Order: sequence, then C-alpha cells, then structure tokens
Amino acid sequence: MEKRLKVLVIAPYFDKTAPGESWCTYMWVKGLSERCDVTVLTSHRAGWDASRSPTEAKEVVNWTHFALKGRWARIDYELKPHYLLFYFRARRWLKMKIREGFDFDIVHQLNPVSIRYPSPARGLGLKYVIGPHAGSLSTPPGFEKETPEKQWFRKLRGLDLWRVRHDPFLRKSFGDAAVVLGVAPYVAEFLAPANIKRFEIMAETGPEFVIGEKKGPVPEDRPLRLLFVGRTVRTKGVIDAIRAVAIAAKTCNITFDVIGHGDMLQQCKDEAEKLGIAGIVTFHGRLPRSQVYEWYARSDVFLFPSFREPSGTVVFEAMGFGLPLITSTLGGPAYVVTPACGELVEPINPDQYAAQLAQAIYRIASDRQRIPAMSAAALARVREVASWDSRFDRLLKIYRRTGSSNQLAGATQFA
Repeated sequence: MEKRLKVLVIAPYFDKTAPGESWCTYMWVKGLSERCDVTVLTSHRAGWDASRSPTEAKEVVNWTHFALKGRWARIDYELKPHYLLFYFRARRWLKMKIREGFDFDIVHQLNPVSIRYPSPARGLGLKYVIGPHAGSLSTPPGFEKETPEKQWFRKLRGLDLWRVRHDPFLRKSFGDAAVVLGVAPYVAEFLAPANIKRFEIMAETGPEFVIGEKKGPVPEDRPLRLLFVGRTVRTKGVIDAIRAVAIAAKTCNITFDVIGHGDMLQQCKDEAEKLGIAGIVTFHGRLPRSQVYEWYARSDVFLFPSFREPSGTVVFEAMGFGLPLITSTLGGPAYVVTPACGELVEPINPDQYAAQLAQAIYRIASDRQRIPAMSAAALARVREVASWDSRFDRLLKIYRRTGSSNQLAGATQFA
C-alpha cells in the first residue's frame, strides 16, 4: 500500500457556498483531503464562517483579505486585487517552511484559474503543479463589432499573451512548474512562450453527478426540445442560437428554452419576436439549480454556441444528463465535445454562425434515431474527462511521478 502523500494546496479562492471557481476549488480540496494529508493556504473575507464550508484538510492556513463593495464589486471579482496581498503572505509562509525543513511531497496551486496571476511558489526550488488553468480567449474577429468590451478592466485581457511572453514573474511561475494543468489544448498553445516543462489536460470542474441513463428516441410527433443555460451575454452566443432556431424552425418541429439572465436578455426577447419565433422560444430567466437540473432531464439537445468559453460548467452538466450538444469549435467545449456526442460549429461571423448552427439543428432533428447513441457517447465522454474520481486518480499519479522523477509518462513536453 502506497504511503499517504503530504500535499500543500495553494487556493486563495476556496468556499463551498460561493459559485464558480471557489466551489470548484472546494471540491478539489475535499477530494484531495480524502486521499492525502492536505494543508491549504487560502484567503477569505472578514467574517468567513468555516463551518459553512467544511473541509477534511489536515490544516487550513487562512488570511483575511479586504473586499471592494458597491460599484467596485465587479472589479474586485474580475481583477482580484487582493491576490497581491495573498501572494506575499503565501510566499513568506513558504520561505519560512523551507527554513524549517520543507516536508511536503508536492505543492499544488489550484487557483486562480485565470492565466494572469504569478505563483508564490515560483523560484523557490519546490516541485509544484499549477492549474487547471483556463481563459485568456479572444473574440473571433468576425464577432468583434458585436462584442465590444464595455468595461476598461475587461480590456486588460488583451495584455495576457504579452505578459506570458515578457512578464518575468508570470513566465517563471509557469516555467518553474513541474506540471501545468489546463482544461484544453488551447491553454498549452497560449503558454508556449513561457517554455513550460510538462502539460496535462484536466478539467477544472465537473458535474455533481452523472445520471447514468441515455436519452431514448424522440417521437416524431412532438417538438425536439432545445435548451440553453448560461448568462445572456454576447459571448455566450444565445442570440446566435435564437437566429439559428428561427432558420431551423422553417423545416423542423422544435422548441427552445433559455435559462439565464444577463445584459442582453431583453435584446434576445426582441430578436425572437422580430424573427417570428416568440411562440416556440421561452425565456425562464435565472432559476434555482434544482429547476435547472429538471430542464436538463426533460430536454433533448443542449444548444450552447458560446464562442469564448474557457471551460464550460454547463456543458459538463448537460453531458451528465446525457444531452447531445451543439456548440462552438473554440475554447473548452471544443475539446470536451466529440463528433460522437455533438455537433461542433466554427464561429466565423454572426450570419455564417447562425446558418451553420441551424444546419446542425436540422441534422439532429431530421434524424432523431441518432439521439440515443449521441446521448450514450455524451455520458461516456463526461465520465472520461470530468468525473471527480477519475481526475483524482490521475492527479495522484501525477503527484507521485513528479515527486520521484521529472519524467511523466505520457505527458506532453515542450522545448
């Protein structure tokens, strides 16, 4: 029996009660703590109640950080200015532990998921894993006119690649890592200028459960039920989906349910009205997770044409319910969704995208006997790439190989 590893986890954003990155990190810490002796370096706002976000970690080192409020809250979320304070605290703690005799088998920095933050473990001679990373995707040129970055801080995304090439702190963070984890091949391509040593593809998140039953054939005498779940913002492609549904509805018996809220919700409703499909498109707004799960269960196909999707939590959720997918050839979903379980459409410009999405809808709607096989392939694929247990099994193998050797069998190497 192999000895239980001692793992130091660096995770400034870690909270069961918070959505997105913090919840995913909680799941990582929880699973690792069941398999290893884990110490977590983290940071929370004043008043954080650890009892509401429990973990089996052997030790939690928590620092309190400030939080911007009111109209600054979005900047606080997007730019994470408090990470700088965490960085120096964690780096000082690491140096102290090195002086005392560092006794961890491996260090793993789980977040921030974004590629723009340096690691406090850089340059200290430690063997560390970093990631899974995602993001820093650009808008396809044909969509830039319709997708302006309204906030100045969102425009800073354009500096990410320059920083990977020229920022010594960021370059060394990735270059020093024994292994870099990324959600899809595009992350390795983006980080190539940093001369990373090893790259492994690993999903950042995953479904809470996989139902285990494939979808059955859809009767010809009822509409094919298409579903979108996500924010109604331009990059999610919901308006492209509406335009595609309008085209496909001329020859297909379909309905379209849209779950989510965002700054384009009214524009999407107006578009459906203008195109004459208000009767088959239903906007549900933001729903509780339990109700979203019910919609996954009752729908037939997941239509998610996001063209700047780093990873795609809702894609994993839909696949966990056995839904065939129609999505973009860009970002995380392009790696997760295979031709066996979905249709991939390249977003070149809005008119072309809507037309080819409509063709994908038609191909499924006109051959409904494909749906059970696509559903089974979606279930198999999500188990392969996103089940928590399979990822922890892989991660422990990476830890052990990294701790004993710089050579990782089967990993991708970059010169």
